[in-house]
Amino acid sequence: MSVRAELTVPEDVITPGGTVTAHLRVWNESRIVDAYVLRLLGPPAEWPDTDAGLGRLAVYPGNHEKITIPLTLPRDSELSPGRLTFAVHVASVEDPAAVAVPEAVVNVGEFHDLALTPVRSRVRGALWSSNLVVLENTGNATTAVRLRVACEAEDAPLRPRLRRARLTLEPGEQARISIMTRVLNPKFTGTAANWSIGVSAGWVDGADGQERTVDYVHRQHPLVPKPVLKALIAVTALLVAFAALWFSPVGGKKPEAKTETAKGPTQLDEVKKAEQQAADKQKKDEEKQKEDEKKAKKDKEEAGAPKKEQFQRSLTVDTKNKKTSDVDAYTVRKGYRLVVKSVQLSASGPDTGTLYLKAGNQQLLSTGVKNVKDFTPSAPLSLKEGRKLALQVDCPVGTPVPSASASGAPFAPPATSCTATANVVGELIPLTGPNAEPEPSQASS
Repeated sequence: MSVRAELTVPEDVITPGGTVTAHLRVWNESRIVDAYVLRLLGPPAEWPDTDAGLGRLAVYPGNHEKITIPLTLPRDSELSPGRLTFAVHVASVEDPAAVAVPEAVVNVGEFHDLALTPVRSRVRGALWSSNLVVLENTGNATTAVRLRVACEAEDAPLRPRLRRARLTLEPGEQARISIMTRVLNPKFTGTAANWSIGVSAGWVDGADGQERTVDYVHRQHPLVPKPVLKALIAVTALLVAFAALWFSPVGGKKPEAKTETAKGPTQLDEVKKAEQQAADKQKKDEEKQKEDEKKAKKDKEEAGAPKKEQFQRSLTVDTKNKKTSDVDAYTVRKGYRLVVKSVQLSASGPDTGTLYLKAGNQQLLSTGVKNVKDFTPSAPLSLKEGRKLALQVDCPVGTPVPSASASGAPFAPPATSCTATANVVGELIPLTGPNAEPEPSQASS
């Protein structure tokens, strides 16, 4: 006796969690009615929603029968994507040696799923706290995961941080991620506050699947709890009462000092000294500022004020054209005074000629034309504005003389004119302004 069987499965890709229907055909090629025991072989036989024993199938001689076998793929990370081969064992009841084992292939697809669980649902801390979340890849494909953490309340005074924000997990792999939370605004005292912190996990590569979210509670308690605060207040009150009893007179006696005054300046003296030093420094700074302003003002005035000038002028007289006297003078210009340092003189003319050098109404020099020499004042000579420095020469007309001497030689004709030149050297000094100088007490005109 022989048996023939055929197992077929659709070629569609089945995602774990889905169901596929396999078709089994069994032919009875014997001459008697036979029954066949059917049993599922391969991984599907171990699936929880599948029964490995498919029962018996009766087939008449020369005919075949068909049955359907529903297979529900478990949504498990151990079910790898790809081609999954399984078979059905077909054995004849009449002839146990007649066996057929047809095979078929199921195309298993990928699925992505995550499990996210916090290790502790509640943590506490006044300044910081820490917690762990367990992330498991419950899908059947390698997955890149991105984690986020944030407080659900916008005004929460917390700043949570993940140690790792991205990681890649193989199917069935677990990872423990640490979350550190810092309290931005600690509470010194008061009541505790509860803040919810949410953690979410999603797929980086955009794989199909919903984002997983869990949360846990951070309880922010005060730095000084109420029992401790009450104890501190009580201890402080006892210390104050003890100090009051210690320093207060008892029984009318005069209280004695319990401490000895340290030698040296007191704290009040040190404060007064520091204040005096600060006042002195401020006064010095103000005086220096005033001096700088005064100097700047003086420099500005000097920049636009009249300045001292060197003076040199020539005075020339000539008595020709039958003049008996001639004068040349210099008038000191307005706003200045002239300080005469020296006068270089030169003259020519008859012996009867006389040269005069005058400063205003003061006669400085009177000498014959033949005996002229340079004039240098013995004392400072200063002429105010509007005054004149004059050079004058008197030259009388010469008398007739014989035309020849006793020896018979002719006489030279007498000179009939005088000439004189005075080269005056000195300084013009402003009368007002920063460049002015005090006038000499003598020899001024």
